[in-house]
Amino acid sequence: MMILKLLRHNIGNEGSMAKQLLNAVWNEDVKKARALIQKGADPNWIFNGYPLLIHAVFTRNQEMVMMLIEEGATQVSEALGFALDRGVGEMVFPLAFLGIVPKIEEPKGDFGPYPARFAPLEMNPLFVEGS
Repeated sequence: MMILKLLRHNIGNEGSMAKQLLNAVWNEDVKKARALIQKGADPNWIFNGYPLLIHAVFTRNQEMVMMLIEEGATQVSEALGFALDRGVGEMVFPLAFLGIVPKIEEPKGDFGPYPARFAPLEMNPLFVEGS
């Protein structure tokens, strides 16, 4: 019983952290996103059919994109392919400059051609250090 409670607690924490990280990307809050990753959030999480890095490319925030790559996001070829295919021109040069070879992938039918935020209403938007 205790193991089940711990498992539920860990899954709940990961889900909360994932929502916070997604919102930090869409809010273009690089400092908060980095802090969440350093607390254990995964920069490779996939939200609404798209890797987090592609959400960042879609927001056109170069600082966020570069931070996610520095922190271990691995879908860099897909991110450059997305930028080229969807006309996010301001993200093409910074990614290409890293020597990335683009990989264009078709989105899965359920998700559409662009990432969606779907910000959860129950999430507390404040991030408290050490919580």
